[in-house]
Amino acid sequence: MDKDRQIRLLIPPFFLLASVVWEAYLSGDLWQYLHTATATSDFASLKTVLSILAVVGVATLPVGYAIGVLTLCLLRLISLFHFFPQGTYEVPISERAMSKISQRLKLSEGPQKSPLCAAAVFDHALLRSSIHEWLFRRWTTFNICTQCAMALFLSYFLGHALHIQSTPKWLLMIIAAIGIFICQAVTSWKETRSMFDFVADLDVAIRRSEATEPSVEK
Repeated sequence: MDKDRQIRLLIPPFFLLASVVWEAYLSGDLWQYLHTATATSDFASLKTVLSILAVVGVATLPVGYAIGVLTLCLLRLISLFHFFPQGTYEVPISERAMSKISQRLKLSEGPQKSPLCAAAVFDHALLRSSIHEWLFRRWTTFNICTQCAMALFLSYFLGHALHIQSTPKWLLMIIAAIGIFICQAVTSWKETRSMFDFVADLDVAIRRSEATEPSVEK
């Protein structure tokens, strides 16, 4: 697993844990736990804290991966309702731009080619690296925002599983945070689509051979 993906997997579990801790703080359950912990011996309290930290550290990446899978399943389920131009959220490209991309890739007419594969080849093989990196940053923002929204949604059920009382203030803050993440995800998806639509028939955005492509670094 690449380092960029590992970093992306660490962010949603942070919001999941932070949301539950904040919920416990607002409900007063956190103070009750701390009081119970300090009532025991110092050694037992330290051992409990270290054990919790160890479990959280080991479980962070698996939890982040699980949140990502759940988010992916939800987005693919939403894609079934034809909210996206190519029938899947993974291809933020309009029909016009996809037609131009197919022409650039010289795709033969016949059986329907996968829009996802065509978009991936166009992005990774034809576009200049600077444009590819711009698209990568926008798409990364989309993925992180959707997964963080899912993490905050799951924190409600995790809090109930831990018998933490939800407060109206916490619920309002979580709903607002989820709304902010979803708005940013939608914005990032639209920005990605706009860029694909813009560069689909723009010759200057297409990568040249190493001999003819101007070097960015001097």
